[in-house]
Amino acid sequence: MTDDVPWLSREQLRAWMGFLAVMELLPAALDHQLQRDADLTLFDYMVIAMLSETECRTLRMSVLASATNASLPRLSHVVSRLEKRGLVSRCPSTEDRRATDVRLTDAGFDHIVAAAPDHVRTARRLVIDALTDEQVAELDGISRVLLGRVDPEGRFAAVAKMPEDEPTICEARLTGTGDDSFPDVVDGTTYRPATADDLPLLRRASLDAMNWSAGRFTDADLDRPEFAHYFRAFDPDRPTDDRPADRADERAADIGVVASDDDGPLGVAWAVHLPASDPGYGFVAEDVPELTLAVDARARGRGVGSALLTRLVAAGRAAGWPGISLSVEDGNTGARILYERAGFRTVGRNGDSDTMQLVF
Repeated sequence: MTDDVPWLSREQLRAWMGFLAVMELLPAALDHQLQRDADLTLFDYMVIAMLSETECRTLRMSVLASATNASLPRLSHVVSRLEKRGLVSRCPSTEDRRATDVRLTDAGFDHIVAAAPDHVRTARRLVIDALTDEQVAELDGISRVLLGRVDPEGRFAAVAKMPEDEPTICEARLTGTGDDSFPDVVDGTTYRPATADDLPLLRRASLDAMNWSAGRFTDADLDRPEFAHYFRAFDPDRPTDDRPADRADERAADIGVVASDDDGPLGVAWAVHLPASDPGYGFVAEDVPELTLAVDARARGRGVGSALLTRLVAAGRAAGWPGISLSVEDGNTGARILYERAGFRTVGRNGDSDTMQLVF
């Protein structure tokens, strides 16, 4: 049987052993610096850093455990230790009394602000400054490929801080979806409004979002009424009498944003208003549109999902929406982290999914 093993070549073995050595030594070096200078372990730092980058500096305990690749017992032990130091606090979730939220206190935020410079200096000394700019770019690409294998749900990518030129939800100040705001080009990615010509893209994106965990649905399923209404507003052949009577109200306009590069679409986010007589899975109210977001596999981990969401929310605010809602299934941790980081909070339950809402 061993004859069938694809053994590593000498070059592959040298690269693999070197990579294992870095994985063993680098975390220990980072941990040593943090304990010496900030009285934090590397895991402590990860927990506090993720909370500091999250809207309201709060995450559900189960989401934080998944995002830090920790078991709930291990995270609970660490949170208890940080809580005794006044760096975090725990309280029952306001959206689900069965769950527990972890919140970064002002003292905890001040502590990580003070700890971050030395941590960054150590990261630079051990890794970044040892590489050329080209090697840093290669390391980024290699890391993304490997994360796609070991973290297929994108848990760590979902909480990664966006680049400085990518505003957070709270910082976004786009004034609308006209020529003043779109198209918008950032690092080779173009963001533009979705149009009727994007209907095929919205169908594919809907299918991708529905099949986040497995191939449970096919293209034919998209024509079922409970799915078709999510992209029906962008159908150029939609009958006039199928449009809500108040569609003339600017606030009721359905808005979408498409991200693309030279190789084609990277992702799309859009929100549609659905009537109470034909609600979506994440329905809250007729004046609160429901979000669908999907990012192509080749763009995951690049901040495209966050950027799409930021632009859509800014456009919705400019249009006078009171908020936006969505539905996220149990187990879709990557999406849940992204939405909680953006400020969405659970407001209801529909089958095996939570209904979440961001109030503007």
